[in-house]
Amino acid sequence: MTDSAIAARLREARINAGYETVMEACEAFGFKYATYAGHENGSRGVKADSLKRYATAFRVPIEWLLTGAQTALKPSHREAITTIPIYDIRASAGPGAMAEDGEPIGYQPYRQQELSRITRTAEDNLAVIRVAGDSMEPTLANADQVLVDRSVRKVGRDGIYIIALEDDLLVKRCQVDLQTRHIIVKSDNPAYETMTVTDAERVEVLGRVIWIGRVLG
Repeated sequence: MTDSAIAARLREARINAGYETVMEACEAFGFKYATYAGHENGSRGVKADSLKRYATAFRVPIEWLLTGAQTALKPSHREAITTIPIYDIRASAGPGAMAEDGEPIGYQPYRQQELSRITRTAEDNLAVIRVAGDSMEPTLANADQVLVDRSVRKVGRDGIYIIALEDDLLVKRCQVDLQTRHIIVKSDNPAYETMTVTDAERVEVLGRVIWIGRVLG
């Protein structure tokens, strides 16, 4: 849809949220500059799902962006936003997926206040990875996004870890057998077998899952 009034309200919402320039908003929320700029200046049509994303980011009613049918916006204080890289590698919760290094495919915005409640780990040590498979259901479902603390490089307390094992990148529940020091690699789905790795050197820990994101519907 193209509508100069929608574009004007989008600009108003951005400024009201405390982002003086288009670039600031794009960097904060991971918007593609050319796409967002086109939506805001009215030179490019904008789809409903994009408007929903903008409404969420700028904390305005979607109905107001679409029609203007809401009370006038109240000035708001800009919240500190940080972005965490999303990597196009799938941590397998099933049979296994080859781990491939690469550049981030995007960035997931988090409000810093929210992120500080999740972890005290430095932002440079955080990454978002997508889960594939069903072996960790019901805890993790296919296509869930997980926030990973990459500063964790060994299995310590029981938890869900991203591990590299025999060239596979896996997301599994791991624990250390206190008597044998073997690493127990479990799936939450009882249809999958538990693995016992007797040589801890075979397990490369790439991080610990500290937050789960899920798309419902």
